[in-house]
Amino acid sequence: MERVWRGRKQNFWWVNHIVYEYGANGRLKQPVHVVVCEETWEEVDDDGQIMTKSSRHAWLSSEPLTKKNIHERCNRMARSRWGLENDILKEKHHGYHYEHIFAHEWNAMKGYHYLMHIAHFVNELALYSVGIAEQVEEMGMVGFLSFLRSTIAGPWLNLERIRQMLQQPVQLRLTA
Repeated sequence: MERVWRGRKQNFWWVNHIVYEYGANGRLKQPVHVVVCEETWEEVDDDGQIMTKSSRHAWLSSEPLTKKNIHERCNRMARSRWGLENDILKEKHHGYHYEHIFAHEWNAMKGYHYLMHIAHFVNELALYSVGIAEQVEEMGMVGFLSFLRSTIAGPWLNLERIRQMLQQPVQLRLTA
C-alpha cells in the first residue's frame, strides 16, 4: 500500500498470523503480525543540494494489520513509541542535564527520571484511549487540558461515586 505522510512517500507491506515458536523445543506459540514500511523523502543539504533520503522500518503487532489500521498503528502509534525511546535518550544526554541538577542527590535524580517516564506513558495512553481521543478531537488539546483542569479543580466531583467506580474493574479501550 502506498501513501504520502508528512512529505514522505511510504510503501507498506505486511503479513498477518505468523506463528512465533519459542521456549523448550518451540512448545510455546504466539501469533504475530509483521509490517514493513519503506519511505523516501527529499532534504536540502548544507550546500543547498536536494538529497533523496530513504529509510526502512519494521514493526510487530499483536493485532492483525489492514489497510484501514496500518497508518494509525505504524505512523501514529509505533513512531510515538520510537519517539519515547528517543526522549529517554534526550532525558539522559541532551538538554535535561541529569548530571548537573539532580546528580547531587541520587534519589532525587532517580525520582525525576521515573516521573518523566510515567508522564510520557500517561500522555501516550491518554492520547490513544477512545474516550479521551474523541474529546481531544472535538475540543483540541488546549481545550481538553483546560476542561480537564477545571474538572479536577471543580467542586462537583462526587467522592462517593469515585470510590464506587474504583471498586469496579477498569477497562481502558485504545483507538486502533
